[in-house]
Amino acid sequence: MSEFKTRLLYSQKTAAVINEEEPVTVSSTIYAVKFLYPGASQSTTGRIRITCTYRDTDQFEAHAGVIERWTDKGWILMDDYTDEVLAFHSEDEFRKRLLDYSHAFILGIPLFMVDKDYTPELTSTLTSRNSTPKKMFDNELKENKKAKETKQKKDSYNKNQSKDSDADDDDDIDWL
Repeated sequence: MSEFKTRLLYSQKTAAVINEEEPVTVSSTIYAVKFLYPGASQSTTGRIRITCTYRDTDQFEAHAGVIERWTDKGWILMDDYTDEVLAFHSEDEFRKRLLDYSHAFILGIPLFMVDKDYTPELTSTLTSRNSTPKKMFDNELKENKKAKETKQKKDSYNKNQSKDSDADDDDDIDWL
């Protein structure tokens, strides 16, 4: 297993109210990190900032998470959390997962090796979305095909009805 140690330096927290019923909390925590790349002889140190946006009313809802790393150029975005809203029970669990993301990302190892509780469930995430662009496009094509078939039937009916009449010639012109 890889060496990746963290130490909490400090936290900041504030609440924002979208409306009277939905307070949202934003927390920012700064960690000192020390890790050893595989094959390296000395550890590397650094700073990580994790910002969490969540709602903690009846049920904990993780809305967004941002992981940044301090460099000589300032804070650099490392990753965002954009997964399940109801995946955690507390801010501590949420922050722990983001620290595990940092560990996996920095050392280049899969998350399931860092966090034994992590099980990627891509199928549940994908099936929870009701539509995909391909399906929407296919439905549109089917609707357009039905509309064209109906129009063709109507046009052929009009042509058969108006063969003897010159007054109905304008109806036979396709104005698309």
